[in-house]
Amino acid sequence: MIMADTPEQEIVSAISAAGWLQGDTVSGDALIEHISEEVLKGQFEGVAPAYWMLASHSCTVHARNLCDAPWIEWIAVKVKKKAFDKQLHALNPRTLHLQHAEKQVLELKIHKRVWTKRAVLPTLHRNPVITLSEENGQYFSYWMSHHYNRIAMPDELVNRLKADQGDDGMKGIAVLVDDFLHQNNQFFASAWVSFNPKGEIRDPAEPYEVVFRFLTKREHARRANELHDQLNELLGVARNLNDGLYFGGADVTVLQDFTMLDAEDFVRYNLHDWLSVGDTDEDEEGADDAD
Repeated sequence: MIMADTPEQEIVSAISAAGWLQGDTVSGDALIEHISEEVLKGQFEGVAPAYWMLASHSCTVHARNLCDAPWIEWIAVKVKKKAFDKQLHALNPRTLHLQHAEKQVLELKIHKRVWTKRAVLPTLHRNPVITLSEENGQYFSYWMSHHYNRIAMPDELVNRLKADQGDDGMKGIAVLVDDFLHQNNQFFASAWVSFNPKGEIRDPAEPYEVVFRFLTKREHARRANELHDQLNELLGVARNLNDGLYFGGADVTVLQDFTMLDAEDFVRYNLHDWLSVGDTDEDEEGADDAD
């Protein structure tokens, strides 16, 4: 005897057949009937965005039992003409810019998210134009997950790293590192930092040990030595142990040289990962919207 599919199984089968994946988009109006008026007014000033991007992981989208993952997450997409460098390449955990085409940038803000029932997917139509390239898909996936696992550096360590000017006129190590990343982020797959101890140090004379590691994209591997020299020349004027830091160095290496053992001691480093003493996210560039 062949058992007929339940309505829940039919929904899951329809989702799988349609091939829905994280990063797929629908028009801004497509979710209006599935979002409460209160949420739309409170988070979006009562106006739907240009698009919604499916933010839930693809495994969640295709979970075999509807009851195991009854809800899915979407994030609002705004279209702009110009990107803000600090928000490209998933450098900022709160705002992401994805270069989709010439003079067409997709802007996503982490707080502009909504949930709908997963069962609505078979009733929706994917947007065939706003699709993510493989690279942009990787940036989006990392950016979404990174929002939940950002590093929480001790405030005292942040203060020592970010010190802009001291009595000696020297810039803090992280200020110089951030400048380096601003200039060269297109060459890197990721940046990493190791610091010890992990907690707050109350004695200003007791140092933190800090090491940075930058991994080039495979296509820029030949530039690793050049970038390494550039970085260390820049850091040659950085602060030192006298300012409560033991600087263990900063290396630029190719992606494949970073091992699982390294990953145990290092955590991903982003320019805007500083928490309670973090920078603001004012969009100084790329503020113009697409027509």
